[in-house]
Amino acid sequence: MRSSELVIAVTGAASGIGQEICRLFARRGAKIALIDREQSRLDAFEVELREAGVRCTAAAVDVRSHEQVQSAVRKIAQTLGPIDILIPCAGICRASTVDDLKIGDVEEMLQANFLGLVYMIDAVLPSMLERKHGHIVGVSSLAGVRGIPFEPAYSASKAAVAAYLESLRSELRTRGVVVTTIFPGYVQTPLLDGINGLMGADMANGKAVTAVAAAAAIVKAIERKRSYAHFPFSLGWGVHLSQLLPPRLYDLMIGRMFSRFPISNVVAPASLLENPKPRPVLS
Repeated sequence: MRSSELVIAVTGAASGIGQEICRLFARRGAKIALIDREQSRLDAFEVELREAGVRCTAAAVDVRSHEQVQSAVRKIAQTLGPIDILIPCAGICRASTVDDLKIGDVEEMLQANFLGLVYMIDAVLPSMLERKHGHIVGVSSLAGVRGIPFEPAYSASKAAVAAYLESLRSELRTRGVVVTTIFPGYVQTPLLDGINGLMGADMANGKAVTAVAAAAAIVKAIERKRSYAHFPFSLGWGVHLSQLLPPRLYDLMIGRMFSRFPISNVVAPASLLENPKPRPVLS
């Protein structure tokens, strides 16, 4: 199918990697469905694309809401046609320590990073199966390959994305739907800026790839219908090879790497230690 006939739906489309993916597909003549919860940024980006002659539509959606996702996908299909390529990029990241696991943040990350992807797939998959054609591109993370300190919930949410897509891939392959899992490393986006602030230092140590480069790598993986893609190359291979390390050696290595961050020296407030949060009683 020619690019001009494709309908591409991207969540997290108003900034970062999602926005750059939209721009790349727009240059190829595709029809773009922009999905994001930031209404003002979304409107501005839609205007930019329309002024460039791109056929697009925008939907302000919180991907944590199954109902909002279903409604948006129906409207996209009515405006542009059924979705051919789904790229859920929306995601959030928070940091925590063992002194305060921040359960509210855990729930929010699982809802946005994992369930948001599941809701989008649930909304577009019936049409793909009916047409025996489609491509689902899920953005996991190298943090989902092996967990990293101070980001347990983020690591878990991205590991869930990878496992979910892997479970779907073999079954969907025989039905005409391609599944690609993306494992980005550090990318210069507002998400990285936010987590750097929480960690107290630059996690990438000045070596983060640009959102433009990340988008180019993702589009390349889509065009080649790869099952997996990771970037940057050296970091990606290093993380995947770390799966061969025994747990004790990995713990020692990763602990030393992350000891440079100020968050590692944060001690829980005395009030929290004296009055710990109540834990649920298991019957």
